[in-house]
Amino acid sequence: MRAKEKEIKVGVDYNLIDYSSYWQNREYEWEAEKIALEKLFSHIPGKEQKIILEIGGGFGRLAAIYAPFFKDVILLEPSEKLLKEAQTNLAAQKNLTFLAGRGEAIPQEGKSVDVALMVRVSHHFQDLSPVLKEINRILKPQGFLILEFANKIHFKARLRALAEGDFSFRKNLTPFDQRRQSRKDPEVVFLNHHPQSVFNALSENNFEVKKILSVSNFRSPFLKKVFPQKWLLFWEKNTQSVLAPFWFGPSIFILAKKIDTQ
Repeated sequence: MRAKEKEIKVGVDYNLIDYSSYWQNREYEWEAEKIALEKLFSHIPGKEQKIILEIGGGFGRLAAIYAPFFKDVILLEPSEKLLKEAQTNLAAQKNLTFLAGRGEAIPQEGKSVDVALMVRVSHHFQDLSPVLKEINRILKPQGFLILEFANKIHFKARLRALAEGDFSFRKNLTPFDQRRQSRKDPEVVFLNHHPQSVFNALSENNFEVKKILSVSNFRSPFLKKVFPQKWLLFWEKNTQSVLAPFWFGPSIFILAKKIDTQ
C-alpha cells in the first residue's frame, strides 16, 4: 500500500497559453519522441485494424504521426482551445474522433480500445493510479499502453543531487518538480516521477512492462550548439534502448500490456 502523499496543485490551464509555441525551437525533442514512438509501435501487431486513444492529445502534435497507421483514432483533450486546434490541424485525417475529457474519467466505454497513448501528461499527476485504472478499464484484453513520464532520476539530476550532498535522492520515490523554485506560482508543479513509482503504479493496475526507452538523451543547449541536429538524432536513435537500464534521459517511454485478470 503506497503511503498517502500530501495533495498539491498540479498542472496548468492550457486554455490560457499558446502550447504550440512551446514546441518552437524544440525540433530535437520532437524528433526524439517520434523515434521512440516508431520503435514502440513496431511491437504492436495489426495496427491497421486497431483503435487507439491518446490521452492529452493537445493540438494533435503526435496524432499526425501515428494516425495513418491505425483504423480509428480517438484524441482525448481537456482543453477546449487545444481540441479546436487539433481539429484544424488534423482536418485532412478522416479516421479521428475528438473527445473532450480528462484521463481520470475517460468518457469511453469499457474494453473498447486496443491501444492507449499518454505522452507529456504524467507530470500533471501526483498519483498515476487513477488514470492508469481508467486506461485499464477502456482497454480491451491484452491491450497496449504507451506511457511517457518525466524521469526524476535522469543522469543530470543525479549529478546535481550528488553535488548538493543529497545521497538519498535516487531512493526517494516521491515525485519531484525540478523547476518549482523558479515558477511564479510555487503551488503549480510539473512532476518528475521516479521509475520505480511508475512501475509500482503499472503493476497495481494490472499492466506488464514490455519495453523501455530512454528519450531525449542529448537534450542540452550546449550539445545543440556544438553538434548538428542530425548527429544528435543519430545518437538518439542508437542509444534509446542502450541507455534505458541506466535511466539516463529526462524522458522515459514505456510499452506495457494489459494483464487479463479474468
